[in-house]
Amino acid sequence: MRRLVPGQPPMVVLTALATLLLGTGLLLSARREGAKASRRAGRGLAAAAAVAASGGVLQYTLPGRFRLDDWAQRLVFAPLEPGSGMALATAVGILGVAFGLLLQDARSRLLRRLGTVSALLAFVVAAVGGLGYAYGLGALHHGGPFSRMALVTALTLGTLSLGALLSRPNRPWVTTALGGGEAGAMIRHLLPATVLAPLLLGLVQIHAVRAGLLEAETGTALLVIILALWLAGLTTRLARNVERRTVADRQLRDTLQGMNDVLEQRVAERTRELAEAQDALVQAQKMEAIGQLTGGVAHDFNNLLTIIRSSVDFLRRPNLPVERRTRYMDAVSDTVDRAAKLTAQLLAFARRQALRPEVFDAGERLASVASMLDSLTGARIRIVQEMPESPCYVRADATQFETALVNLAVNARDAMAGEGTLTIALGCNRPKPTIRGHAGSPDRFVTVAVTDTGSGIAKERLDRIFEPFFTTKEVGKGTGLGLSQVIGFAKQSGGDVDVSSVVGRGSTFTLYLPQAEAETRSENAVPEPEGPAPAKGDQCILVVEDNVEIGRFCTQILHDLGYGTVLSPTAEAALAEIEAVPFRFDAVFSDVVMPGMGGIELAKRLRDLHPEMPVVLTSGYSHVLAGEEARGFEFVRKPYSAEQVGKVLRAAVARKPKVRPAPPGA
Repeated sequence: MRRLVPGQPPMVVLTALATLLLGTGLLLSARREGAKASRRAGRGLAAAAAVAASGGVLQYTLPGRFRLDDWAQRLVFAPLEPGSGMALATAVGILGVAFGLLLQDARSRLLRRLGTVSALLAFVVAAVGGLGYAYGLGALHHGGPFSRMALVTALTLGTLSLGALLSRPNRPWVTTALGGGEAGAMIRHLLPATVLAPLLLGLVQIHAVRAGLLEAETGTALLVIILALWLAGLTTRLARNVERRTVADRQLRDTLQGMNDVLEQRVAERTRELAEAQDALVQAQKMEAIGQLTGGVAHDFNNLLTIIRSSVDFLRRPNLPVERRTRYMDAVSDTVDRAAKLTAQLLAFARRQALRPEVFDAGERLASVASMLDSLTGARIRIVQEMPESPCYVRADATQFETALVNLAVNARDAMAGEGTLTIALGCNRPKPTIRGHAGSPDRFVTVAVTDTGSGIAKERLDRIFEPFFTTKEVGKGTGLGLSQVIGFAKQSGGDVDVSSVVGRGSTFTLYLPQAEAETRSENAVPEPEGPAPAKGDQCILVVEDNVEIGRFCTQILHDLGYGTVLSPTAEAALAEIEAVPFRFDAVFSDVVMPGMGGIELAKRLRDLHPEMPVVLTSGYSHVLAGEEARGFEFVRKPYSAEQVGKVLRAAVARKPKVRPAPPGA
């Protein structure tokens, strides 16, 4: 170096030793294998270099003849010449690199930043010393802190400080500068243009002036112009890059928006297709359920009609013995009752049966049904009752409640094959949990849990056990309407039925019914007056029926019961008959579902116009049976018998206010 640049000071031994320690420490601290031991050794070497640099600084701060750089020089060569030794800038640069290596792995973020600043300070010191030689600034090395810095020292310190700065590539600024992203590319593009180009131009300008090629003012002007043009071109290029990036981003955004629109359109089409497929599936399931329901109804009703048809055919035979005639008539009557029961079970499943709710003690009803259950289930089934100490009142249809218990007991008996234990547990003040996805309720419910020790129900069948005509029993041993009646009654009463079952261990059906307060019953209630049958034609009933055949049959029944009748096909005609002669009729017997004005509207109209006129309604339509509008009027459910009609009409006419004759002279 002294031959390349004559007249420069040499590197002293202490500086060479310190830079050697720093170089070795940098190599060790940057190793990945054996990281802990290597970094610990690297920090030790950096600390030794810092001690050496501190010894070089002491000669500038402490008075005395002892100089560490002179002592180290004597060990190798000869004493230092006057005016030579470790420069202050060199000592500061070595300390900066040493602190950078010592603090680069510190736990504190502040200490790590302080180490980075120290290494950066060492790089600036080395760059200034090197630029002094490059620019030929003799004054920089003839006095001051850089007066003893050799060119090789500046290059070595610059390399070591840059190595310390880049030795941790996970540092944020190092990752940015060396990364492959847009920021790294921009930094690598700008740094040479903004740092190296001005330095080179300045070097050319200085040497041109010294060689007499340019004057100082001209060189400075040219340097400023070139730098301005350089920066303008660089700015223009950056602007063009930004514009290209903006256009590319806009095109990408438009492309993504178009793809998003296409995706949304496809999602909408797919959603519509799925909705149509879902609707088709639901419709198919509805048709399948309707087919199963109608098939089951047709099968059972055909069986019942077969009995009726056969019995009627036999009844038409002449000279039929009285005993056989009575047997066939009883068969027809029993079959009609069975048909009515089948209809009631279907309406219970549809929650359209006519309920007569009342408040009763569920425990008393269970006790009254227990004896019947003993004979129903058989002697090999033990019935266990678990009753609370206090009564549990519910508001429901007592008859339907007992029917539900019988249906549950029959199912339990069949599941146990006639042998086992049937437990009926009654509970009060229980909340209703979530059942089959339906929300629970914190209100008070009465629970009736029927538990058997039978075969249990498979999990895949639990969701279908309440379907009408679905049964796991053999053909001829069950209609599949028992549980349909149970859940229909529970739902229509404001409750529900929960089921838990383990195959091979048994099942538990828990009936939830809303709990009610006990009602005070009047002991002086007057029973409904039935009375004897009226004399022939003594009382007249207005029959309102749009079906001609049913109307004629009904009037025939009333004639046989001793009533006079007038048949009206519509409610409007019935009102006209009553308005023509108001006191002609003792009661009105009307169908509910008719064209035009319905039976309920007719009854309400008569209650306003003629409140003394009794009105008895009849219907077999499920919506009317389940509705609340018919409440407040006497009601006879189709199919009805002559005895039922006669009983209701006698009671209604008996409650009719008697019209007293007017006093004389009125």
